Amino acid sequence: MHWGSFGLADGLSMFMEGAVQFYDYVLSLSLFIFWFVVVLIVLESIKGSKGGDREVVGVFVLEFVWTLLPIILLVFMAYPSMVLLYMGDVMPEGAVSVVVVGHQWYWEYAVNFEEIMSYMESGVGGFRVLDVDNRLSILSFEPVNLIMTSVDVIHSWAVPSLGVKMDCVPGRLNQVVVEVLGSGVFYGQCSELCGVLHSFMPIVVEAVNIADYLS
Repeated sequence: MHWGSFGLADGLSMFMEGAVQFYDYVLSLSLFIFWFVVVLIVLESIKGSKGGDREVVGVFVLEFVWTLLPIILLVFMAYPSMVLLYMGDVMPEGAVSVVVVGHQWYWEYAVNFEEIMSYMESGVGGFRVLDVDNRLSILSFEPVNLIMTSVDVIHSWAVPSLGVKMDCVPGRLNQVVVEVLGSGVFYGQCSELCGVLHSFMPIVVEAVNIADYLS
C-alpha cells in the first residue's frame, strides 16, 4: 500500500484478489456513469438555454432509457459480486481445518489436535502491539478452513490483507476459507469491541510452503 493510491492494497489471498478486482471494476464503472451524467447535464443545459418546447415522445423515450439503463448497470455490478460471495462460501475438498477460539484477551488455535495459545508479544524487535508469541502457521497455495468461535464474548478475527473478517460468537461456529497466494507474514487484530484489552489481541498468520510446514 502506498500513500496517494486510489486502489486497495494488493490482495494476498484468492478471495482478497477477487475483491480488489471487483473494486477496480465497480470504480471504473462508477466513474463512467458519473462522467456520462455530467455530459448529459451540460448538453441539456446548453440545449435548454435556447428555449423551445419538448416533444412528448422524446420525454417518454428519455424516461424509458433513464429507468432501463440503471437496471442493466446494476446487473453488471451484481453478477460478479454474487460470484465472489459464492467463491467465499465454497469449501474445497481436502482443505486443512483450523479452529480459532477467541478469549479475553488472547487467541487459541487448534491445529492437528494441538492447541496453541497466542498472546501479544511485548518483546523488542517486532511491530508494536501487532506481534504475538505464537503465530498461526498455515500452508500457502492450499485452501485452509477456519472454524471460529468464542468462549466468553463476541470477538472478530480479521486479517485485512487476506480478506478475512469473521465474528467469533459464543456457542456458534462460523466458517471461512482462505487460500494464501504465497509465503509471508500477515498481521491483523480483533475487530470487535470485546472489553478493556480489546486493542491487545493481535493476529499473526505465517504462510509457509509444505516443506517448512512439516518440519
